[in-house]
Amino acid sequence: MSLSLQEIIDVDDLKEQMRFFYEAAGISVGVMDVDQNWLVSIGWQSICTNFHRVNPESRKNCLLSQFRIQEYLDSKKEYITYPCPNGLIEVSIPILLNDTPLGFFFLGQFLHSSPDQDYFRRQAILYGFDIDSYLRVLEKVPVVSQKRIDYLMKFFVRFFDLLTRIGAENQQRHQAELETRRAKEQLETRVEERTCELNRALLEVGDLAAQLNESLQQVEQLAITDTLTETYNRRKFDETIIHEHHRAKHEKEPFSLIMLDIDHFKKVNDQYGHSVGDRVLKQLCQLVRGLIRQGDLLIRWGGEEFLILLPTTLIAEAGPLAERIRLEVEQELFADAGSMTISLGVGQLREGDSTDTLLRRVDNALYQAKQRGRNRVVLCPD
Repeated sequence: MSLSLQEIIDVDDLKEQMRFFYEAAGISVGVMDVDQNWLVSIGWQSICTNFHRVNPESRKNCLLSQFRIQEYLDSKKEYITYPCPNGLIEVSIPILLNDTPLGFFFLGQFLHSSPDQDYFRRQAILYGFDIDSYLRVLEKVPVVSQKRIDYLMKFFVRFFDLLTRIGAENQQRHQAELETRRAKEQLETRVEERTCELNRALLEVGDLAAQLNESLQQVEQLAITDTLTETYNRRKFDETIIHEHHRAKHEKEPFSLIMLDIDHFKKVNDQYGHSVGDRVLKQLCQLVRGLIRQGDLLIRWGGEEFLILLPTTLIAEAGPLAERIRLEVEQELFADAGSMTISLGVGQLREGDSTDTLLRRVDNALYQAKQRGRNRVVLCPD
């Protein structure tokens, strides 16, 4: 019996599962049947929907990418990672039932590394896009490592294999139930056999659910981690600062912030190259993590600038810690770059502070440290 994808998969339920994945991972997903009808399309990036697919010339690249992906998968490859001519990356797998294609699953519109601003600026000029608007939506395109994509696609290959097999089994079981009206004696034997198969399938679903939960936890951890330094990112800071504000207000537990910046870091990149600069950032973070407490958060704020969130800590304690970090960095020898120094600003949450006002005070203290000659700690005034 020839079955379509819509017949063996509950499309509404699949949409809900894909939406759940998109909310957790932030990566666009889509499912298309063999007639190229989209059954699921969730989270398509604004750079595609508002720019690439609107301009007639760049839209040709989208259609060309889609055609080449389908042509490649028709050759029975497991999956393909394909950079579209508009500069983004998509991944696709065929959805099969007994080696028969039922449709295609797409995971897409991401980058493996930070975008080449000059490339996309030239592309905006080429297609007549508003450059500032185009580069703003470019910032929203997720950056996902090849290793992470490999894990996700291995999971989705198994996920759709199990989904189609269970769906096909359910269709066959339904057909068997209709036939049993004409042959009751045969029905009893077949129902018993199908029940055993269904139980085995349900066990597989349980295993798959556990794997999905584990994968989503890994995805969530990746979503709050800076991929280069393996420190926390701004998303983690935004989540944690709300909790610390609540505790400071209701439990009278103040907290402090340290903002640090590597002095003359641009010279490292210019003189030795960005690969050496990346190693300096990693070594610095490893050093700082060894100096702070287990409950403190080291956050990459941007470029060579970092925040240290110190729960239940007064500025009288945060200041000496900042000075210790400064001294340790000054005495450290960084691979291929030699000695480095940092400047630090330190502040404590005070009554009436918002996150923005606290950050502004700490940022100003860091600015004062830079203005006074760098390689020093400046505390925010009370």
